Amino acid sequence: MKIRDGDEGDLESILSLRKLVFGEFEADKLRPDFWKWEFMDGPDGKALIYIVEDQGKLAGHLADIPRRFSLNGEVSLGTLSLDLMVHPDYRRKGIFVEMGKYAAQQVKKEQGLFMMAFPVRKETIAGLLKIGWETVGELPVLVCPLRFRGIINRYLHFSPLSFLLGGVARVFYNLLWGGRRKTRIERIEVEEITKPDDLIDRFWEKASGLYPILGVRDRIFLTWRYLKHPIRTYILYRTIEKGEMTGYLILRKVDLLNFSSAVIVDLLALNERALIPLVEKGIEHSKVVGADLLGCMIPQKHPYYKQLRGLGFLPSRKTFLFMVYRLMKEKVSVAPENWYVNWGDTDVI
Repeated sequence: MKIRDGDEGDLESILSLRKLVFGEFEADKLRPDFWKWEFMDGPDGKALIYIVEDQGKLAGHLADIPRRFSLNGEVSLGTLSLDLMVHPDYRRKGIFVEMGKYAAQQVKKEQGLFMMAFPVRKETIAGLLKIGWETVGELPVLVCPLRFRGIINRYLHFSPLSFLLGGVARVFYNLLWGGRRKTRIERIEVEEITKPDDLIDRFWEKASGLYPILGVRDRIFLTWRYLKHPIRTYILYRTIEKGEMTGYLILRKVDLLNFSSAVIVDLLALNERALIPLVEKGIEHSKVVGADLLGCMIPQKHPYYKQLRGLGFLPSRKTFLFMVYRLMKEKVSVAPENWYVNWGDTDVI
């Protein structure tokens, strides 16, 4: 067996391995246009793809998507490591470890400072720890209940009783949280983003230093990640004050926690004045599209966590693990309070 760099010529065999390993899970990723968008067309360069072959047969796959980050105010290169796949016939043969080591070498050659991942499977987490990855922390999912009848009916499967109990639950929820959503005094304009413009870049210049480690969210990135996605549909809103953009929120309709849900894929605001109307708009939009819940994955130590809790978002039992491999430990912190990551930094949603 040998490890080599992969490219677009490996597309067919990579997708075949993906279907074998993951089945129909995230079936949209089996489409060639999705793969080309994610691995070939990224704004920070083509993905680094690592292939393990055995006599022409694809035995393993791993990839790193380059991503610019604002690291203490300076633009630095990191990567998103993803799509670890080992053919069932080649498991427990050390392929994972060898691919992981090879990946670190290749990212270092590209002057990358770190690699990040959001692993789910226990065996993947154990393997990453074995080769030097570090855990930054767990990312909790907050949920804002929108349609109590739909939520309760998910468990009871009896509409009349769900209607009654849903009404009671809404009354209690509104008594506890309803007033907190009406804290905004001054009206701020919220508009939908349908095409990229200079306001996005001017906003990013101000927002890039908000947190010690933050993935670049300029016009080029937002256009690629959301506006030009070949399959998935996103809704983008932003706040405007005095002709300038002060924040944005990005939504997608999905199934979350086995509910018909909307999720806040990305959220970034210069201040709370911009944050509150954006979240309110997200709640309003999610109700219109018939979502039972509005979810958001947010670091617990981040200020947005407390602000969302104040706006009626509740903790769920769902969390995601965030891990980092540091190629330059003196420059990259693993303290969770230094990072701002959300679903927009993954390829999950």
